[in-house]
This record gives sequence, C-alpha cells and structure tokens, in this order.
Amino acid sequence: MNILEAITERRSIREFQNKPISRKIIENILEMTVKAPSGKNRQPWRFVILQDNNKNKLVTIMEQNVKYRKLQNLEIGSCELSINAINQAPIVILVFNPYSKFENDYNHYRLLTDTQSIGAAIHTMILTSENYGLGTLWICDVLSAEREIRTWLNRKDELVAALAIGYPNQSPYPRLRNSWQEITEWL
Repeated sequence: MNILEAITERRSIREFQNKPISRKIIENILEMTVKAPSGKNRQPWRFVILQDNNKNKLVTIMEQNVKYRKLQNLEIGSCELSINAINQAPIVILVFNPYSKFENDYNHYRLLTDTQSIGAAIHTMILTSENYGLGTLWICDVLSAEREIRTWLNRKDELVAALAIGYPNQSPYPRLRNSWQEITEWL
C-alpha cells in the first residue's frame, strides 16, 4: 500500500477480529514509529504494549472508572465504546510523555512541541499498521482513568493516549471532512 492510499483508506476501527498479531509485526511498527518527526529531536514518547491478561486489566480499570463516574453522575463520553474496542483488539499500546512531569523548566511551548511529536509518532504507528492490513483506534478515553492506569503500571510519566491495534472486523464508511479550501487562508 502506498502512503496516499493509506491516508485515503484509513478508518478508525472499533471492531476487531479475534486474531493475534505476531510480535515481529508489532516490532516492525515500533521501528517505523520511532522514525516519526520530533521537535528538537526530543523523542518524547514511551510505549507500553498490552496484550492478554494485561490488556484485560486495562479493561477492568476502565470499567471500574466508568462505573464510578456513573455513580457520581459524571460524564463518561465514549468510554464504553473505547472499552469495547480495547477488549476486542489483540494489542493496545499506551503512549506516555516521559518529560512533562519531570523537567524543571517544562513550559507551555515544550508541552506543545512534545504533544505534536507524540501525535506524529501515533500517526506513524497508524499508517504503518495500515501497511500490515491492521486497523487502529486512537483512544484518549484512557485519560479519564490516567491516575489508576499509572498506579497499576507504577509509572510516573504522563499518559497521553492509547492505540488499539488488530485485524479489522468492520469497514466503516468515510467520515465527512471539511475541504482544505474551507479551512485554509492563502496569503
């Protein structure tokens, strides 16, 4: 698949086949991911690969968080949909920023730079997954249980997102996008 096809054909996948992904494929995806552009070459990403019982533990943590939030009459957004996707996907990759909580002079501009770099890494991971016939779902609902997830993993760095990866069990329609002409000012 060429890069333009991958960008055009990519969809967020929320239903996955019950089919494992080889460790070699995940390693190849990570090898490409670390080649993503990185502001000031900080490479502000760390990855935790979850599968099997560890992935199931993430599901349990998120389910408990949703239950608690419902009891408190708090918004749960799309958490239940994300939990279902995590549960079905054979691999979930948690993405952390190792710098935001530890650098003494960490400021708004570093946060913006690191966040953009991490986004580029996640997007590289998504496009590389497409090359292997895999579907992905970029998940930020894990942030609602960030403290619990970090405690479980004994991590001090900041949880930024998760990516569910697996063989798709659906073919979603293309979502409506604004045309570039609508959102671009040409000077």
